Amino acid sequence: MSASSPAKLFTSLKLGGKDGLSLDHRIVMAPLTRTRAVAGECEHTDVGAIYYNQRASKGGLIIAEASQITPQGQGYPFTPGCYSEAQVKAWKKITDAVHQKGGIIFLQLWHVGRVRYADSVSSSDIAMTDLPCFNLKTFEQVTAEPPKSLSVEEIKTIVEQYGAAAKNAIEAGFDGVEIHGANGYLIDQFIQDGVNKRTDEYGGSIENRLRFMREVVESVLKAVNGESNRVGIRISPSGALHQMSDSTPTETFSEVAKTLDKYDLAFLHVVEPRTSLMYSKSTEEVEQTETVACKHLRQFFKNPIIAAGGFNRQTAIEMVERGDADLVAFGRHFISTPDLPYRLEKDLPLNKYNRETFYYAGGDLATGYTDYPFHQQE
Repeated sequence: MSASSPAKLFTSLKLGGKDGLSLDHRIVMAPLTRTRAVAGECEHTDVGAIYYNQRASKGGLIIAEASQITPQGQGYPFTPGCYSEAQVKAWKKITDAVHQKGGIIFLQLWHVGRVRYADSVSSSDIAMTDLPCFNLKTFEQVTAEPPKSLSVEEIKTIVEQYGAAAKNAIEAGFDGVEIHGANGYLIDQFIQDGVNKRTDEYGGSIENRLRFMREVVESVLKAVNGESNRVGIRISPSGALHQMSDSTPTETFSEVAKTLDKYDLAFLHVVEPRTSLMYSKSTEEVEQTETVACKHLRQFFKNPIIAAGGFNRQTAIEMVERGDADLVAFGRHFISTPDLPYRLEKDLPLNKYNRETFYYAGGDLATGYTDYPFHQQE
């Protein structure tokens, strides 16, 4: 990078090859659960359209918050879905609002698996005990019940539900979808052998444990008419959230990247461990200084890689310059700073975020959601 040229973070990029979507910069809004889908049955309100419109930028990529593909896949109150006509209609207002600003928006498809209080399912019947879950009727935090180990027939049904949700997302105006394969949710519960204890074709070897992920990717690709530049996936190598672990994480996630590379996807979204590929011991307050997961997986995945996990302006610039990843996703800073791409490019101060308003706790939906100022308003 010369003294006169802009940092690569602020330059254009194609997602998914020459026929892919054109981005004007490489700053991505990460999928952020905000629990504001309070209308009807997990439908967004008009406040959601304001929120996403505020954070849209010309040629900028937004990955909308995780959205359950079925009621069974919901683990938290007031999270949006993408399985009903009413939800699709509500999402259409949001995609229109983003496109009005020239932005690009993908929807993250989600099934929490065992991270659910009751009637939960997973690869195996091993309960999660380190974090409480929510009773979706009373909103109280409670200890999760052991999940039901999915039958092969039930697995096939969920695979179809991923495809149906992807089709709904395109109907709602999304430019593409991101499959949520990270953070200890259902796909991750099949990938990592700390949870997956199956002895059938979905368990045991790494190849078998990746079978569910492969089938989901193929179902989603079919739903978007084979347009692979409209499909991405998020993974969290060695992430320990929700009691996840794997006996051979380097080998497992190397194979994940190799497998996904065969589908020519728009991107691979990687949540970075804060220490090493082998072990994740993170806090949200720590700023990212290493990119060990992206750097390792880069050799196996040819299309764009998005890195996420505690980056600031300088570490994001450095990582893209090194080529460890091609884009950087920001979370907390995008919550508090709606014009984040502009401020990062101009090296302007960011708004401070208020963690107490990250999730809706009653009262005004806009508080901590759409009331953060733009730079010119300060």
